[in-house]
Order: sequence, then structure tokens, then C-alpha cells
Amino acid sequence: MTGATGHAVRSGAVRVFFILCAFLTLVQINRLGGGVIANALMEQRGISPAEIGAVIGIMSLAAAFVQIPMGVLFDRYGARLTASALSLIAVGGMVLFAVSESAAGLTGGRVLLGVGHAGAVTTVYLIVLGWTRPDRVATVSARLIAISGATSGLLATAPLAIMLQRVGFTGTFLLLAAAILIVTVMIFLWGRDHPPGLVRPDRPKESFGQAFSAILTMLRDRDLRGTLIMASCFAAPFATIGGLWAGPYLREVHGLGQTEAGYALLVMVLAQNAGTLGFGPLDRLLNSRKRVVLGSCILMVLLLGIMALIPQPALWLALLLLVAFGFVSPFFVVLAAHCRGFVPDHLAGRAITAMSLVGVGTIFLAQWGTGLIVDLVGGGSDQAYRLVFASVAVLIVVAAIFYSRIRDIPPSVQMIKP
Repeated sequence: MTGATGHAVRSGAVRVFFILCAFLTLVQINRLGGGVIANALMEQRGISPAEIGAVIGIMSLAAAFVQIPMGVLFDRYGARLTASALSLIAVGGMVLFAVSESAAGLTGGRVLLGVGHAGAVTTVYLIVLGWTRPDRVATVSARLIAISGATSGLLATAPLAIMLQRVGFTGTFLLLAAAILIVTVMIFLWGRDHPPGLVRPDRPKESFGQAFSAILTMLRDRDLRGTLIMASCFAAPFATIGGLWAGPYLREVHGLGQTEAGYALLVMVLAQNAGTLGFGPLDRLLNSRKRVVLGSCILMVLLLGIMALIPQPALWLALLLLVAFGFVSPFFVVLAAHCRGFVPDHLAGRAITAMSLVGVGTIFLAQWGTGLIVDLVGGGSDQAYRLVFASVAVLIVVAAIFYSRIRDIPPSVQMIKP
């Protein structure tokens, strides 16, 4: 590669990655702003708490349902075209969400949002895969996900609340829809699945039936099944602890007010994004993906075990353990690189979306199951939350046992099965 060509590729990569980062930032405002949006729905739309649960939660459920067909589209048409087309559906959903007054209309809007942006993280990963060396995919994708996650996490709190108060519900989400539309057009016009002139291996010609049957064939691989089982824990532990129970735990067990608990949760989110940034280069530094993921599991289980065993720890210790848990939990980018190593190029989209399906589905099951525990033991009690911590730790241990039996694919030896 000549100097001029190398410079052009680097410039193109910077442009593409900037667009992807902006896209993921805007997408995640809807995912991370649930608490702020819920307050606005009650105040400006008169939606009941029961209806709010359905409106907010339906987006994740819709995203889970479309993962497998979306993976087929990624492999058939590429990340750029698939993401651009699906994002237009999400823009329409956001417009519907912005103008709807009823719970039915709001729910419909969130369904379209879930469908349209179900593959946002996968889009980032697949395009990074096309622009970087295999041993640097985890590092680069981690940087993009961490930067966009931290930015959207901040925007989805006080700034979003201020916008909703000053501009109103309809105006805020129409503006957000316009911003996402602009970035979607940018992806279509300037996004590329790989550098210009790069020749990729020809994809096998598949009918849609063959494309879906290839998923079943892929799942017969023991190593791939192990990564999919481990995928049950790339999001569910933090979503269950940090996204659901940490706030009630700090309020009901440690007596924090709503504002103080909110600040603690914000620190947890920032710690998770810092952890994502840190995980990126670890597979190259250790020349192992399996050890990085298992190391994350060990640390998560250790921290959860301490919280489960110590009755009502001091507030400073509880906060330290929760923030540390957020920091050591985001191993997604490394696990995705490991999973990707077991499949050829034309199955990469299906492999990563299969991971996402397992991960998103487990979030629902883990949150629902821990909710049953809290109800049965007694909501608000220290014992109930300790059992929640223990149950999440058990989930991680079980997944890690299956994952520990598969073979590693070090970044230095990017082995891909034919």
C-alpha cells in the first residue's frame, strides 16, 4: 500500500467512523432515556404507569424479534444498505411517537424504532470489520461504542429533560427524528462497508430459504454455540443490576434520594463505557479473546458475590462495588470478535445478530426473573436484593462454564472456518 493510498484509506475510515459514532449516539438516546421519557409521557401525554411499561419495553422486544432476519439482510446486502433502509423505518416510528397522543400510537412508534434500530451496534461492528485488520476490530469498535455510549448517556439525562420541558414532547422527538434522518442519509451517501477498491471474497449465491437454513447449520458448531451461550451475559447482568435494581437498592436499602441515586446510576453508566474502551485492546495485549471474556466473568461474579454475602454494606462500599461491576462488565466487543472467528465472511452478520438475539432476550428473562425474586422475598428488603445479586452471579457462572469449553481464537492467528 502506497503512502497516498494509505492516507486515503485512513481519511475514509475517519469519515465513516465519525458518521457511525454520530448515528449510534442518536440511536441510544431512545434506549438510555427511558426514565426521562417515562416522566414526559406521564406529564405531557397522561399515560398511566402500566401503559408506560409497555411503551418503553416494547422497543427491546421488537428489536429481539427481528435479529435473525436482519442478520440475513446484513449478509446479503451489506451493513450500509441494510442500516440505511432500516433506519428510515425508525425515523417513521419516531415521527409517529412524537405526534401520538394515545398509548397505542406511542407503542406503535416504539415498535418501529425497535425494528429500525435493532442492528445499530451490529452495523458499527460489521463496518469496522471491513475497514480494520482482524486483530484491531475489538479495539476500534470498542472506542466507537464507548464514545457514543458515554455521549448518549449524558444527552439522555438532563439535556433531554430540558428539551422536553422547553420544546415539548412533539417538538423534541421531531427534532431527534430529523437528526437521525440526516445521519441516515450520510450513512447511505458516504458510509462504506470497506475501503474503495478492496476486493472481498465473493458471497455464495443463496435464496432466502438457504440463507435461513444456513443459520441452523451454523448452530451445529459447538464452538459457536458456546459463544452464543456466553452472549446471554454480555448485556443482561448490567441491564438487570445497573438498569433496573441498583436505583431501588440504593434508595430502599441505603436511603438515598431520587437525585442522589440518579447520580450514582450515571457514574455506573460512565464506568461501563470506560470499561468498554478498556476492553477493546485487551485481546491483543493478552493475545486471547477467551481469557478476556472469562476474566470479566470472574470479576463480575466476585463483585456480585461480595454484594450477595455482606448484609447491608456501608454506602461507600456498595457504591464502589456497583461502579466496579459496571466497569468490568462490557465484554461484548471481544466476544463478538471471538464469535466472528468461527464463521466465514458471508455468515458474519447472522452470527453477530444471533448473539444480539440471545443477549436482548436474556435481558427480559433476567429482569423478569429477578422481579419475581424481589416480589416473593419482599420488595425493598436487603435480603431480596442480595438474592438478586446472587442469581445474576449464578447466570454468569453457568454461561461461563459452557464458554470455557470452546477453543480460543487469538487475534494473532485469525482462524476462520470455511
